[in-house]
Amino acid sequence: MSQTCLFLFLSSLLVTATQGLKCYTCSATEDDSDTRCADDVESMDNAITDCDKKYCTINRVDYLDPKGKLASINRNCEDKVPADGITEDTTFRTYRRSCRKDLCNNGSGKGNNNDQINALGDKSLIYAPGTGRSSAITIYKQNVGLLSVLIIITKIIMW
Repeated sequence: MSQTCLFLFLSSLLVTATQGLKCYTCSATEDDSDTRCADDVESMDNAITDCDKKYCTINRVDYLDPKGKLASINRNCEDKVPADGITEDTTFRTYRRSCRKDLCNNGSGKGNNNDQINALGDKSLIYAPGTGRSSAITIYKQNVGLLSVLIIITKIIMW
C-alpha cells in the first residue's frame, strides 16, 4: 500500500512540472459590435485559456482599402504555426504572430505595438518553429530528474 501511495505522489510531482501555456483565445470580425478582442483583450474576463499547445498566436487580417481596417482577428493556442510575418494579396494584409510565454498574444498583432511590454511586436520575443531555444528543454530536464528519482525509489522499495 505504501509503495502505491509513494508512486502516486511522485507521479503527481511529474505531472505538476508540466503545466500548460496560458493564452488569450477569442476572435472578432469587422461586423462584431464588441471589439475588445482586437483592441483591449486584457479586459475580457473569459478570454484566458489554459492551453495544452506550444504557441500562443494572433492571426489578424486588415483590409488594404480602406487602409488598416480590421477584417478579422483570431487569438488562439496552437502546436504548429506558419512562419510569423506579413503577407498581402490584392485585398488583404495578413499578420501572423506566435509566442511562447503566458498571455503573450495580447498586442495588436501588427508587430508595431511598442507601448505594451508583453505585446507582440518589435520589442517582443517571437518564436518561429524550428528556431531559437524552447522551454521544452527545461521541462524535459525536470521530468528526467523526477523520473530518475521515481525509478530509484521504486527499486529501493521493491528490494
